[in-house]
Amino acid sequence: MSVQSNEDVSEEAKKFVSPRGGFELNANPAIVPPVQRTRVRADKSADGFAHEPLAEKYGAAEARTKIGEMVKAFIPGTTTTPLLVQKNPSGMSLVHVWFGANFPLFRHSHPKFGDCLYYVVAGEIIMGNQTLKAGSTFFVPNGQPYKYKAGPAGVELLEFRAGGGLPDAPGMKLDETSFTAIDKIIAESYANDAAWQVPESIGDTAIRQAQVDGRLPKA
Repeated sequence: MSVQSNEDVSEEAKKFVSPRGGFELNANPAIVPPVQRTRVRADKSADGFAHEPLAEKYGAAEARTKIGEMVKAFIPGTTTTPLLVQKNPSGMSLVHVWFGANFPLFRHSHPKFGDCLYYVVAGEIIMGNQTLKAGSTFFVPNGQPYKYKAGPAGVELLEFRAGGGLPDAPGMKLDETSFTAIDKIIAESYANDAAWQVPESIGDTAIRQAQVDGRLPKA
């Protein structure tokens, strides 16, 4: 059996070009570290969210302040690592997302970026009355609001997108409708942040899940 070198693969790949792009390789990516609370500009955090209903209900300044409090609370418990990003209208993207133990994901949507397919790599999430474990998938149509909570070991997901969004729509839309709901997210974030430990490598949350399940001794 012959073995192709990297150079051979690269030359062969040049013969095949999709409307989405050419051959791409991202080998052994490191997980992006979380942002620390000390780095958060609470007065600027609301710029990352469309939040008109909250602003209309409570006032623009008050809504911005509350969103800043929420971001500062949850920020050390999540990180996103790009694995593939094709920057054209039909391009695909694949990112790895980690949420820490019992992370309370806020209700939100992404109308700019198209339909999304999620795959649970390790750990689990609680969505309504469903617990989705490793190997589970869920599909979110473009613009549909959703939320969930990470399980006690945290969770790692792969997020697949393939174009089809609305170019002029917000990239992130906050769909929480009350300060009461946001205050609950803030409280749960601070209550659980001592257990937020980002995995060293993609998939390591499976070890923590096995410890939570009693299949492995706790460290």
